[in-house]
Amino acid sequence: MKTILLLLVSCAIGTRALAQTTPARDLVKEGVQLYDEGKYDQAIAKYQQALATEPANDVAQAELALTYNALGRNAEAKVACEQLLKRSPDVGASVYVTYGNSLDGLGQFKAAEQAYQQGMKKYPETYTLPYNLGIAQAGQQQYPAAIASFQQAVARNPRHASSHMSLGVVQLKAGSRVPGVLALARFLVLEPTGPRATQRLPLLDQAMMQGVSQPDAKNINITLAPSALSKGKKADDFGPEELMLSMSGALTLDEKNKNKTKLEKFSDQFSSLCRVMGELSAKSSGGFVRTYYVPYFVEMEKKGFVPAFTYLVHSSQTDAPEVQTWLAAHPTEVQVFQEWSKNYDWPKPTF
Repeated sequence: MKTILLLLVSCAIGTRALAQTTPARDLVKEGVQLYDEGKYDQAIAKYQQALATEPANDVAQAELALTYNALGRNAEAKVACEQLLKRSPDVGASVYVTYGNSLDGLGQFKAAEQAYQQGMKKYPETYTLPYNLGIAQAGQQQYPAAIASFQQAVARNPRHASSHMSLGVVQLKAGSRVPGVLALARFLVLEPTGPRATQRLPLLDQAMMQGVSQPDAKNINITLAPSALSKGKKADDFGPEELMLSMSGALTLDEKNKNKTKLEKFSDQFSSLCRVMGELSAKSSGGFVRTYYVPYFVEMEKKGFVPAFTYLVHSSQTDAPEVQTWLAAHPTEVQVFQEWSKNYDWPKPTF
């Protein structure tokens, strides 16, 4: 990842600094290698040597600021970014990210927000700036603003798993159950295994069964959030779908479904959600979630991919043998679903 960043910075500031093999360039390369090895203090020394040799080396200064930020030396990172941006305001989106992150790390949230937004004006197609802005806004519990920022990030890069994950988490915190389910589901399609998948999968499962409980063998209780009672006519208002999600969750606990596994019940419930979204979206007033996420999941259900989706997104559930057994028995179904998902033509909303 660090090598990629160096290439991005280099492309953003032009090829002047890297056109020839120079002592400064060699020192920067050594610094990047040390950074990748986690030897941050040694990397800083290399970047400082490069700047002593060539004070206007934008790549060295950008890498220096990034490394300061990685060490939590945000005051020094801030100064390095300010010097660089004053000299080369078009240096690249990554420097604005580092600048904003440093300011946020110093507790200067308003200044950080301005830094991200300044970078977004210069680089409107870059997803890293709205993503990092969303992280800062979420840290301030500014959930509506964070949601809007994460939506910009996923629109600009549909394959950025972190943006989908963060969007889903914040939406659930804000009480937007169905949008949160869809964003987390998309994250788990992109990243079905690993520590983050293990951490976030329970949020998806809990959201699917939110408000549904079974106190005894004869009774099933449903507790509805106020949002489930809305009529669903406003943009991204999923009241009817939320009501259906609770009802279908209760149905999974019914006696007639007692022989189904947890994953089979999840698949049935998610299929019902997709079908209802498809029916209601034509009557809705639009909104980001309806125009961006809903068509993907509606088409997924129509193509019969929900079982493959269900077991794939539960891949990290190692304590459920049925998951790995199903995946081992249906590799072609999973591969076909993943190929379709990879090639899906996501819309490009304007903001």
